[in-house]
Amino acid sequence: MKHDLHIRGFAFGLRPLTVEDAEFIVELRSDRYRTRFLHPIPASVEAQRAYVLQYFERPGDYYFVVERQGENSREGLVAIYNANLEKGTADWGRWILRPGSWASVESALRVYETAFDHLHLDEIRSQTYCDNKQVVSFHDRCGVPRHGILRGYYKVDEISIDVVEHVLTRGDWPRVRQLMEPLAKKIAERLQD
Repeated sequence: MKHDLHIRGFAFGLRPLTVEDAEFIVELRSDRYRTRFLHPIPASVEAQRAYVLQYFERPGDYYFVVERQGENSREGLVAIYNANLEKGTADWGRWILRPGSWASVESALRVYETAFDHLHLDEIRSQTYCDNKQVVSFHDRCGVPRHGILRGYYKVDEISIDVVEHVLTRGDWPRVRQLMEPLAKKIAERLQD
């Protein structure tokens, strides 16, 4: 969905995806190792341009570029999707960062901020492949409650994939923010040195 949400942070922020970001999507999503836990995409810039144009027409889908502020360098991608503003729910994912990026904590923090403070959602969910232990652990360390394991949630090349679902509610958001914000600030300070 074409939107105009620009979320600023300590060192990293979120800005709306544009057609001009198609090449960046291909660059990030062409690394087989880094994308082994994401749905495969066509690896052509033209196909991604077409995808972005279709995305602009899809309601309830907020796709962002994660940027390093001040430098406006693109660090990664993330999305809030399946947003149902009436029910107050959404999912988040399509999260991928450049190798060596320091944006993980703050980009997740900004996703939650967008969900609760800008879209006024009551709940946001993420589904992570069970085998993606690093990201499952990340959500756990951030204090986002596990909702459970969803068996066969995705199907990729006829293979059923189990996922761990984490659910953050509006009631838990202040506690999670208190855990994540100091770390995001510390990373921002380190990057300024």
